[in-house]
Amino acid sequence: MRARFAPIVGVLGLSVVACETRPTSPVAAGPKPAFQVNFTTDTHFRCYIVSKQTPQPATTAILSDQFIATDTERIDEPLELCAPTSKNGATVADTETHLTMYGAPDSLVPHLIVSTTDQFGDRTLTAVGARFLLVPTIKNGLGSPETVNHWRCYEVTGPRVHERVSLHDQFDTDTVRVERPHYFCNPTGKTVGETETSPPAPDVHLTCYEIFGPQRTEATDVDIENQFETDTFTVTAFELLCVPSAKGEVTPVTD
Repeated sequence: MRARFAPIVGVLGLSVVACETRPTSPVAAGPKPAFQVNFTTDTHFRCYIVSKQTPQPATTAILSDQFIATDTERIDEPLELCAPTSKNGATVADTETHLTMYGAPDSLVPHLIVSTTDQFGDRTLTAVGARFLLVPTIKNGLGSPETVNHWRCYEVTGPRVHERVSLHDQFDTDTVRVERPHYFCNPTGKTVGETETSPPAPDVHLTCYEIFGPQRTEATDVDIENQFETDTFTVTAFELLCVPSAKGEVTPVTD
């Protein structure tokens, strides 16, 4: 069963064109005078593996972000459900709106060197390709998806964090070890059919780090609804912590 929400148009001033051809050069941007990102109060997400869901045909969407200007993508099956998460006791402004991670792979030519800042400090990441799309999602009938970005996430390499943090969300409360950055996520414009959405917080990026700690021993069923589907997910172990990040200078990798 499909579901649609009212579109939010024009926040980035994106002009999205349905075409299969896109530039091979990225839309790179230098640092702004002041980042419009609050590393403490902007929402953190812990991502849990979706171990069971209802298969359905892939959806085609037109995506636009700061690394790939315009691209028509096949959106595959859901991979993970990301829950709003308190880190080290911080208040979570929106405890209801979740993210669903859908496979949406694509190449990135050339690879990019990205300067970022988050609560774990300054980092230089190398982005090598698009991997998935994060879609705002209602869980068990609660949430405000129109207030949350879509993010397109790129596989990255970069220095480890080596830091322990306490996390609390609807599924678990525990202490985990934060290590390598795996993905850097750009606010993304998306068009599916006649429905166009633009990010309400265009400065807020996410960096998703691998985390290690005591894993859950039981599965949980949750009812979800987003622009792609209405379904019941079974979630199990966690894999990632996605934290609000600011993007600075972006440069292409050269030989």
